[in-house]
Amino acid sequence: MTLSKCLKMGAAIGAFMLIGQVYGVELNCPEVSTIKAVSRQFADQSGVWKGEQYMEDSSITAAFKFQGAAIKQGTDSETSHAYYYVACNYVGAGSDDYLRMAQRFVSSPVAQGSNWNENNECIQSSVSKCAFNVMNSKGPAPIKLPVQ
Repeated sequence: MTLSKCLKMGAAIGAFMLIGQVYGVELNCPEVSTIKAVSRQFADQSGVWKGEQYMEDSSITAAFKFQGAAIKQGTDSETSHAYYYVACNYVGAGSDDYLRMAQRFVSSPVAQGSNWNENNECIQSSVSKCAFNVMNSKGPAPIKLPVQ
């Protein structure tokens, strides 16, 4: 048997071994300390969580506090396909100081722990108390922006 055939067979066996396995990843909303402002756009240090909010002074994000999270389902306006997302809410000292960051997922996130209510909302002051799990996740769902 040639090296090429051995490699192909090994790759095929590896692929079959992966089929049917369940992957679970426990996730949380980003900590306030990881949020940075760039103009109106906000992101955590990994760049995965995103949000948008107009603010005169973007340094106020340092005073934000985590308020809670929600697991939601939406429908893509172009494809009509369902997608899932987690929205993370943060508030500041002023009545207009708020920020919502969200991340889309291919499969539905599952609430972890007793802090989530029947509407898939978690109202806590700590991101670790609003953990969720994504089974069989292939990562964030792609977001296709309309042509400008």
